[in-house]
Amino acid sequence: MHLRNIILPNSCDQHNHGHHQLIIAVKGHALFEIDGKGGVVNSHTGCLAPASETHYFEGIGDNNHIIIDIPNVQLNSRLENLFEQPRYFSIDDNLKMLISYLDKESNNFNFFPEALDGCTLGLMASLHHRILGDLPDNKNRSKLNISSISRFIDENLDQKLSVTQLAEMHHVSSGHFSELFTNETSVTPYQFILKKRLEKAYDLIITTNKPLSIIAEETGFSNQSSMTHSFQRSYGHSPRHLRKC
Repeated sequence: MHLRNIILPNSCDQHNHGHHQLIIAVKGHALFEIDGKGGVVNSHTGCLAPASETHYFEGIGDNNHIIIDIPNVQLNSRLENLFEQPRYFSIDDNLKMLISYLDKESNNFNFFPEALDGCTLGLMASLHHRILGDLPDNKNRSKLNISSISRFIDENLDQKLSVTQLAEMHHVSSGHFSELFTNETSVTPYQFILKKRLEKAYDLIITTNKPLSIIAEETGFSNQSSMTHSFQRSYGHSPRHLRKC
């Protein structure tokens, strides 16, 4: 994990990347939009930005923000659930104390990165409890029809699929669904959907002459850049390189 204390520009900017981000305001505020979900990051509200989702942001006036980059490979399945969709979360007094500690001790994390990992995981555990709640006991869990879920995803890859949508189809909470799904497949729903998007994109790239932008749209990526980034991380080369081969 990596923590940065930065001033966000007073003009609209955008980017996407292959890791999750936790964004918190230390001073002032900023406007964000991720997957059509707009929100304000300030002393009362933070933001969770999932990997590969293009996000637009703009600092307002004098501002200072903590940005924590979180590789999804470092998260267990329960904390990964926090990033199944963009989220804006409320910051209560207890969270403010954790954030204040992160801010004041940020320079020390350069010498002890494992301390940053521990503090960030503790903060996310607190967010998990506030946002998703505690998961049911094992005795109350049932099995999912993974084959049916897989078919539904295949048939709707061009759509914005969310864990909430899949959970509602099975009449369970999103947290319960994610836990069940991960227990049965050994990957999170997000990782499962991303793998299917990449496999479909791979097939279309080598079997059709469709523009990469169209392939990205048909496989549910927010744009071509997002598809390229995910493709590079998974396959070690870009879609353009594959097509040239």
